[in-house]
Formats: sequence, structure tokens, C-alpha cells
Amino acid sequence: VYVIAEAAGSHCQDYNKAEALVRAAAAAGADAVKFQLITPESICADIPLSFGVDALHDAWLRRLGATRMRELFTQGGLSQVWCVPLKSLAESLGLAWLCTPFSVSEAMFLVEDVGVHALKIASGDLTFTPLLTYAARTGIPLILSTGGATEIEVCEALAIINQRSGRNTSAFCDQVALLHCRSIYPCADIWTNLRVIQCFQKNMRVGAVGWSDHTVSTDLVPALAVAMGATVIEKHLCLEGDIMSVDASHSLSPRHFAAMVRTVRAVPCILGNGEKQPHRAELHDRLWARRSPTDWLRPTDEARAGRWA
Repeated sequence: VYVIAEAAGSHCQDYNKAEALVRAAAAAGADAVKFQLITPESICADIPLSFGVDALHDAWLRRLGATRMRELFTQGGLSQVWCVPLKSLAESLGLAWLCTPFSVSEAMFLVEDVGVHALKIASGDLTFTPLLTYAARTGIPLILSTGGATEIEVCEALAIINQRSGRNTSAFCDQVALLHCRSIYPCADIWTNLRVIQCFQKNMRVGAVGWSDHTVSTDLVPALAVAMGATVIEKHLCLEGDIMSVDASHSLSPRHFAAMVRTVRAVPCILGNGEKQPHRAELHDRLWARRSPTDWLRPTDEARAGRWA
């Protein structure tokens, strides 16, 4: 299982916290750490945020001090000048450094100036053809989230990636890791619909299928996702004690993230290979616990034994 620690906006616009998140991801046993490169002016209008629809959502916005859309997105983005040093730090700790661009120009910067190891396409950009087109033409690995999407929309996005990559349709999107996702923050366990992972495995010809997890589960949901066939798990990570960052409500602390990593690493071993054969630890039990079909019979049972035979 390939584990991605999603740092997102947990750095709170503080470079030292961004570095701490990279170190925490490595210490927790992740394979990669991912950030988000956001230019608010390129993705959203400068409009007031709506209040009064959901009390918890209202409380979250007030805690962040955000009243306008661009104020909210500013809190989640990474400064471009941080990208190279954070990537270098990640590499020194044995991590891949991934990032989500929200515009073509940001994707170009990540690929051509930073050398990002893989691009993540956010769920909201599943239908954004210019970004899909550029990402496909780079030839680097892509991670595609599918929150809020229909199966038809997922197929259409994969078709665009396949066409723009210039690859033969028989080698369909082998550079893509396709992630089932719920764009709910946080997501209740019962809303996850993890059987979609099996649907993706059956119907989507991609390099890998996984789960982008917005629940706060450290065991049940990630373990079930792997049991369903996920080979990539993406989960939000925050620093210990963080309750104020933009992603705190659906992020795990380093110790809980480490527990999640241990869980998903154990699942393939627990599931085994499906072949019914005795384990080597059972061989002694076989030796002393099994008996001859006739050795236990008393003389008075001999007639019945003959009938049973």
C-alpha cells in the first residue's frame, strides 16, 4: 500500500510548520508527502462566503476568520518559493514530494521548475480539460481524485488523459492512480461507499486504484479500503495539537497517522493469498490433534463403524 500524507493547508502559511509536516510524514511511515499550490485569484471569485446553511460549517469559517472566498483559499495554499526546499527535505527523508496545482501555470511551474514527482488532480478539477491536458502531456505519474463525480465523468476524464498523452488506447492510463473520494470534510464512515474501489478495479483501466480518505478513522475505514483493493491511501496530516488550520477537522495527528499506516500495512498480510493450505505454525497441531478414523472406536461400536465406512 502506497501511503500519501496530505499536508494541504496544515502549515498555516508558516514555513517551519511545513517542514515539520514533512518530517512528521516520514516519521509516521508515509511514502509521500503532498502539498497544494493555490493562487486564489485563478480559481475563485472574490465573493462573500455563505453563512446560515450549516452551523458546523459556519463555526469552522469563523474559527478561521474567513469571510470571503479568496481569504479561505489563501489559507490552504503553499508559497512557490517553499517548493524546492520542501522537495529537497522530503527526498532526504526518503519521501516522494507531490503537489496539487489548481491552474495550468502552477502545474507548469511544478513540473518544469520544481521537478515534482507526481501531480495530483483535485476532485474539483476532474472536468477541467486544460489542466488534464497539460498533466497528461507531461508523462509523469498522475493521481486523480473523484469526489462528487459520477462514473461517466470519471471515464470522460480518463479518456481525455489518455488521448492527450498520445498513448495507444490499448495502454489505457497506466500512469494514473485513480482515487475514490468523498468531497465531504470530514466524511462520516457510513458515507464512504468503499465498494466503489472494486468497481474502479473492474471497470477502469488504470495503473492503480486507491482511496482519498476524509474520514478521521485511523483503522476501520483505511483497513476496509485496502481490503476492497486500494493500493494507494491518501490521508490528511496535521501537527500535534492543531485545531485551527484550514484542514484540521479532517486530519490526523502524527501519532494517529502512524497508527493508520501500521494498520494499512498489516491488511495485505492479514488477507493472505487466498490459498487454503496449512500454515507452518499449524503443522505441530496436525501431528498431535488428528487421529485415525478407527482408532477411537470401542469394540461395541465396531458394527456402526462398518456402517460409517
